Amino acid sequence: MAKGDSRLAAPWDGRRSPVNVGAPWMEADQAEARVLHVQRKLHKWASTDTNKRFRDLWNLVHDPATLQVAWSRVRQNRGSRTAGIDTFTRHNVEHRYGVDRFLTELRSELKTGTFRPLPVRERGIPKRGGKVRYLGIPTLKDRVVQMALKLVLEPVFEADFYASSYGYRPGRRAQDAVAEIVHFANPPSSYEWVVEADIEACFDSIDHVALMHEVERRIADRRVLRLLRAFLRAGVMTEAGRFERRVTGTPQGGIISPLLANVALTVLDREFKRRWQEWSRYTGLRQHMRRKGLPTYRLVRFADDFVVMVKGTRAQAEAVMAELPEILARVGLSLSGAKTRLTHIDQGFTFLGFTIIRKARGKRLPCVYTFVSDEALASVKWKVKALTKRGTTSLALHQLLRALNPIVRGWAYYFRFASAKRTFAYLGYYAWWRVRRWLRKKHPKATWRWIMRRYGATGPPRDAGMALFNPATVRVLRYRYRGGKIATPWNDVDAKGGRFRQMSFDEAEFLGRVQESLVG
Repeated sequence: MAKGDSRLAAPWDGRRSPVNVGAPWMEADQAEARVLHVQRKLHKWASTDTNKRFRDLWNLVHDPATLQVAWSRVRQNRGSRTAGIDTFTRHNVEHRYGVDRFLTELRSELKTGTFRPLPVRERGIPKRGGKVRYLGIPTLKDRVVQMALKLVLEPVFEADFYASSYGYRPGRRAQDAVAEIVHFANPPSSYEWVVEADIEACFDSIDHVALMHEVERRIADRRVLRLLRAFLRAGVMTEAGRFERRVTGTPQGGIISPLLANVALTVLDREFKRRWQEWSRYTGLRQHMRRKGLPTYRLVRFADDFVVMVKGTRAQAEAVMAELPEILARVGLSLSGAKTRLTHIDQGFTFLGFTIIRKARGKRLPCVYTFVSDEALASVKWKVKALTKRGTTSLALHQLLRALNPIVRGWAYYFRFASAKRTFAYLGYYAWWRVRRWLRKKHPKATWRWIMRRYGATGPPRDAGMALFNPATVRVLRYRYRGGKIATPWNDVDAKGGRFRQMSFDEAEFLGRVQESLVG
């Protein structure tokens, strides 16, 4: 792309105009339309020419429309209420500093090259098993710039990402990864051996040099590359108040970190994509290889969790498993020994909260089923129990339900595509029982008759027009495998006229929001 190419800068109304003319702030819908127009062009060019390197993206990063959309996306995130080391939150900007002033000064810093990212504020989040996951919280200004970078870079890299990679990508979610595993494990494919793998401290261990080498395959704009390096080297302010400079990794919690992690893991995806394309040169090649005793395999990845489906012998699956450490070492990553194992599909395995196992069906061919894993059920029960302990009895019932219902509802809608009807009924009874016990603790001197008359004698407990959500009312559906042609906001049809597949469920956006907290 030639420097100053006006085709990329065409505004939302179709007229041609350069993007670096200092356009004023505009209405929110106009800014969204302008950014979407640019993203579609970037994605189209990247998809058409797989070797294209983009040399003039800096003007798009500090374009007024990009910064407006970036601010809109950041302020809608719950993290906007959490301050970085500069103590600025969304409330400070909107009610004290002023959004226009904030964005104008930020754009000026970007244009003049004086913008410098600040260290992220580190915060430890307890995990199951006693471990701690450390999140890096950037400043609000850094988050807006990272979102602007993501708006510009994501359409470019999406053209190269592996079709079986599902984590932190637009239009894709955990259910797609599970559906692909079920598709390849069921007849006629019948991939029986499963290499379960988990990358050890993925976000903290990515090699910066290797990551930037992958970024430079597509991005040649030196100012964009310099800004990305500045974010990687910004450092961390620990909970003890000590500044640390990190030579590897990208902070988990940064807006652009998931995109950079996917770029780094392209090293793994590319290797499996190359082999799969080699086995798909003509119809029947994979079947011919199996008849000759050669294995075929397919990678299915969601962020740093992935499985390799192998059709062959156990020894061949072990050989594939042995190759993984060498591939990941190219970007400074390694496998977690405790979470990496080889499993047969008949024994079952857990992936993204689902237990996937093949079971016999009488005289018919065996079928692969998905169930809610014991760990996922225990996790939501723990959350329900924590909210209904004696220490929360000072709340009114409707306040408790306002906190409890989203957890139970989100969990049920996430697992609605599994064989989970009995599990939903059990969870509904458990939540009902915990709330009834909570009411008894809240009113220790009242009789059961009074409590039931006050909060509902039949059905779920209710108060102030709000009732306890019953997950048993959630309808269990089948989630169908969508293949590699999944729709994004920037594509409609491919080069041959084939239409991309969208999600057919109304809860698409909702599922995308809840999956991270449920499978993390």
